[in-house]
Amino acid sequence: MRYFILAQYVTMLFVFGVVAWRGREIGIFEDPNFLMAIETTIVIAFFVVVINLLVANYAGYYLARATGTKLAILDVFLQLPLIVPLIVIAAGLDFWFIRFDLTETILGVVLIQLLPSLPYSIRIARNAYLSLDQDINQYVYLMGGTRKQLLLDIYLPLMRPMNETILLFSVVISVGQYAITSMIGGGIIQTVALLLFPYFASSQLQIVSAAALFTIFMALAMLFLFRWIYKGIVKGIGVIDK
Repeated sequence: MRYFILAQYVTMLFVFGVVAWRGREIGIFEDPNFLMAIETTIVIAFFVVVINLLVANYAGYYLARATGTKLAILDVFLQLPLIVPLIVIAAGLDFWFIRFDLTETILGVVLIQLLPSLPYSIRIARNAYLSLDQDINQYVYLMGGTRKQLLLDIYLPLMRPMNETILLFSVVISVGQYAITSMIGGGIIQTVALLLFPYFASSQLQIVSAAALFTIFMALAMLFLFRWIYKGIVKGIGVIDK
């Protein structure tokens, strides 16, 4: 299955690359606002990923150990953004964003982009923590370990695959958001998705292919950068402990 999915991605990239190369008219890269949109998109995606990682790990760890009515109530709240249409929630929150002067700001766009990403990230983290031995904390404490050692030496390395999944998911969601970003950003906060949307709505397949390639490679570049930083942190902690 893994090789089949990989083959699909390679084929997709090849087709997009051939179509874009034959067109030879990639006008999106000549837009003077494009570089600024790239920087804005990277900043927004960075904060979305960081908040998802921090909140998902904390909430997922708590939910993995919660039981009874408390767990049922939290599950309902987590499912609401997945059931209610996203644009409806964003339209309702727009009033509060205006009251707190969060519209047309990067902070407001970051917060609104947590709606389609954070509930899924929390569920991913919860399932990952549930797969661990529930007595792992007691084992560490019995061996004389501290809470800091439990977090840095046990959970950080073990949760790396889960955190990489959350990272990839958050980056892709953030980079591809158009409707809620334009709603809260008000057209002032320009991201790559906002600039590329008119090209996707056009009939010029060459430009559409070039835009798709750029979006894919941008997401992959951000993913590998964050993965490199995460692995560096894990290795750095291991060296310090020695």
